[in-house]
Amino acid sequence: MRVTSSMMVRSTLRDLSQGLSRLQETQTKLATGKELTRPSVNPGATANAMGMRQEMRRAEQRVRSLNDAAGWLETADGALTSSLTSLGRAKELAVRASNTGAIGDPQARQAIAAEIRSIRSEMLALSNSTYGGRSIFNGTAVGAAYDANGVYQGNAASIVRDVAPSTTVAINLTGPEVFGTAGGPVGDVFEVLDRLATAIQAGDSTAMATEHTNLDSLTSVVSGATVEIGTRAARLAETKIRAEDQQLLLTEQLSEVEDVDIVEALITAKAQENSYQAALQAAAKILPPSLLDYLR
Repeated sequence: MRVTSSMMVRSTLRDLSQGLSRLQETQTKLATGKELTRPSVNPGATANAMGMRQEMRRAEQRVRSLNDAAGWLETADGALTSSLTSLGRAKELAVRASNTGAIGDPQARQAIAAEIRSIRSEMLALSNSTYGGRSIFNGTAVGAAYDANGVYQGNAASIVRDVAPSTTVAINLTGPEVFGTAGGPVGDVFEVLDRLATAIQAGDSTAMATEHTNLDSLTSVVSGATVEIGTRAARLAETKIRAEDQQLLLTEQLSEVEDVDIVEALITAKAQENSYQAALQAAAKILPPSLLDYLR
């Protein structure tokens, strides 16, 4: 086959174009820091990277969900701990009111009853604790868990969070689960404190003893709720560690697929640049002179 001048020119120009394209591709990798500058560079790796990114988004969402759940449980734990302190004080006052000196002193009973009602107000505020603008003890209902009279306004629904693939966990306890059930054999915290204050004010020692016993029962309910919240928080903390580890692993795997090896790319770019310059010099000898060459 006879090689003509035009064939040599076309071949030389094609080689130069390919060399320049390779150099530009490497320079783009250096500029972006990414190995996959476009899907056509490596379709298989691009598909893998897309799958990893989807999984990373799911992992990030799970971590956000776990952080939200942890904040919710921490708020609940604080409210329950304070509630136990308030109930402990109410029981102390009930014992004091039943003492011989106080039971016969209307003024002393009045002062103790007033403090019991103050504790009831504290408990009401704690029962309406919020996290992120939402009441934490009213199920999925909107607004305060209890009204000013201590009547429950929420529902019995659970609030769940996605914490792992195909795994959700309930993060809430409802008001009745924490503060007792209104109208039941014992009543809820607000009913018992109301009755206790009334009994103390009236000097009714029998009623005081009954409500003191009821306070013991309700303290056990609140204590049990505190343990449950603490147990859930501990499990979520372990789950969060695993989720963050998975998130880090996915980030590292994606980096291995997507990110360019800077040192290797610099060496490649320099070699390609030298090769391209050498090709240009060779082409200058091969390509036929132009009219401008004759005019110089």
